[in-house]
Parts: sequence; C-alpha cells; structure tokens
Amino acid sequence: MTPRELKKAMKQQRRELKARVRAQLDANPLIRAQRRRRLIRRVAIAVGLLLLLLFVRCDCGEGPAPVPSPPDAGVPEVVKPKPKPLPKVKPGPITGKVDPQPRGAMNNGDTGIPAWLDEFRMQVAARSPRLAECFTGIERPGALRWSAAVNPKPGTVADHSLEPVGVGTDLTADQRTCVQAVLSSPVYRLTQLGDEPLPRRVSLVIEF
Repeated sequence: MTPRELKKAMKQQRRELKARVRAQLDANPLIRAQRRRRLIRRVAIAVGLLLLLLFVRCDCGEGPAPVPSPPDAGVPEVVKPKPKPLPKVKPGPITGKVDPQPRGAMNNGDTGIPAWLDEFRMQVAARSPRLAECFTGIERPGALRWSAAVNPKPGTVADHSLEPVGVGTDLTADQRTCVQAVLSSPVYRLTQLGDEPLPRRVSLVIEF
C-alpha cells in the first residue's frame, strides 16, 4: 500500500470513528437532556433581550402640565411663555471608533501539524487488539480520548490523560495501568522527523 493510499485509509477511518462517536453521543439521554436545557436557556435569553430592547425603545410621553394658580384680585396676570417641547429623539445604535493600541509581538512558534503524526496514529491504531485485552468482560465496545506528550525522536510518550467517551463510568485503576502500559511500550518508530526540540501534546480517540 502506497503512502497516499495509507493516508486515505486513515482519513476514512477517522471519519467513521467520528460518526460512531457522534451516534453514541446522540443516543445518550443525558446529552439529549443537556441539549434541550441549553436550547431553552438560549430562547429565554433571546426573549429577555427582546423585551429589554422594546423597553429601551419605548417613548415616554410628557407629564401633565402644571395647573396655574388663580391671579390675585387687582393684580394683573402675568402670562408666562410656554416652554417649547423638546424634540423626541429615538435611541439608535451607538457608533464609535476606538484607535488601535500598540501591542507587543508574541512568537508562539510553529503550531502546524507535525509530519510524523500520521505514522503515530497508525501505530496507535495497530495496538487496538492489545488495548481490547485491558477491557476483558466489558459488555459493549467503547472509546477513549487519550492525550499524551510525545517525544518523536526516541518515540516515547508521557503525561497520559485518559477520558472515556460516551460511557457513564470511569476507568478502574487496573484498566488505566493496562492502557498506559500498552500505549507506552514498545516505543514508536517515527521516521518523518523535523527540528522539534520539545515533545508535542497529541490527543487521539481510541476504540476498544
């Protein structure tokens, strides 16, 4: 199999994996309930903002004019000129321009995808049968989100982080120890290396 065909097969496998994980999440009643609550909350916020906008745009009429006191006998009445009503101005959108402020330059380094990532994913996928042995007795298949620091030159991994995907229970201590041992040994053989002095943090979803 050529590298192009291998990469195409890996992309197809990732799409199928994402579709299965999405289907499992959609079938979870807790996630569906959370989505309904989130939708209700958004609708309530939108209604509140609409009411607030209507209240702000409401034109308040002028109050009743004061009743003049009766003039004293024998004293000529002084007619005061009526004040001109102020023009009604409806509130409109606030417009303004803020001058740009100078900021210091920040160099975050190269954040692109490393060339050895596809090789690493393939070698992790090849350990799926060994990973399945860590979950002997499980009634149905599952998936894990694994995150680790990968040092590509020696092919070692460290600082593991394991999170079940689409299941309600966490991993036991024995399962975590078994999974970390399978994902750590033997070391990975990565050939497409670049100038990367520090390990890279990689996150993958693994089925078992």
